[in-house]
Amino acid sequence: MTRILHLSDTHLHAPGAQTLHPEIDIRSRLEQVLERVRPYGPFDAVVVTGDVCDDGSDVGAKEVRDLLDGLAPVILAVPGNHDLSAPVRAAFGEARGQVGPWTFVGIETQVEGEIAGVADGVVPALAELADRPGVLLMHHPIVSRSSHEWFVLAGGAEAERAVTAHPAPLVVLSGHTHEAFEGRAGGAHLIGAPATYYSIRHDGPRFEFVLSRFGAAVVTLDDERFEPTVELVMIEDETMRGETHLDLTAPDLPEGP
Repeated sequence: MTRILHLSDTHLHAPGAQTLHPEIDIRSRLEQVLERVRPYGPFDAVVVTGDVCDDGSDVGAKEVRDLLDGLAPVILAVPGNHDLSAPVRAAFGEARGQVGPWTFVGIETQVEGEIAGVADGVVPALAELADRPGVLLMHHPIVSRSSHEWFVLAGGAEAERAVTAHPAPLVVLSGHTHEAFEGRAGGAHLIGAPATYYSIRHDGPRFEFVLSRFGAAVVTLDDERFEPTVELVMIEDETMRGETHLDLTAPDLPEGP
C-alpha cells in the first residue's frame, strides 16, 4: 500500500498580506489538520495541490514546506491560482517523485492573474507516464461538482478524453474547489481534496462558502490492484458555524477563492 496525505489550498502568506478572510487563523487551521491526520500515518508522500500560499510569496510557500517537514520521505506541491511558480518550486523542488510503483507528476494549470486554469500540461504528463502507474497532481480539477467559470479548465474536455483513454493505472489529485470529491474518467480515479483554509459547497454554477469547515484527505493506493481509497479528515470550527455566505460583489476584496 502507498499512503498519501493530500492537502490543498493551504493559503499561508507573508506577514501583513491582505486575505479574503482575516477572521480565520490560516496557519492554525493547517496545524490543526496536521495534528489530526498524524494517526493515519506513516505517510509515503505528502502532496499539496495548489494555492500553497495566498499571496504568491516566498514566505508563505516556505512556511508551508517547513510545517510539512518530516511527515513523509516525499513532499511535493504544485502552484495554484494564488501562487507564483518560482516560490513553490524554490520551497518544494520539482513536482516529480517515485513512491513504490507510482510515478508522481505535477502539472501547472494556473494562469497568472486568472482564477480559472488551463489543461495544457495534461497530455504531455500522460505521455511522460507512458505505461507506468501514475499520480497526476494539479490545482484545477479536470471535472468536479462545479460548472462555474472560476472552477473549470480551458481545454478540460480534451484533458478528460486523454485521461479516459490512458491505458495505465492513473489517479488524478486536485484542489481549487475547496471541496472533497471522487469521480472517474474511464479507468482513472479523480480525487479532489478539501481545503485546510475553508470549505465551499458546489452545485453546478452555484456555490456557497462554508467558513467553519476545513480538512484534508488521506489517499491509500493499492499497489497490486491499483485502486485508491479515500478517508476524509474534517474539522469544524464551532465559533464560525453558520457563517456560510460571502458577498462577492463587495468592493476591495481579493479576487476569488
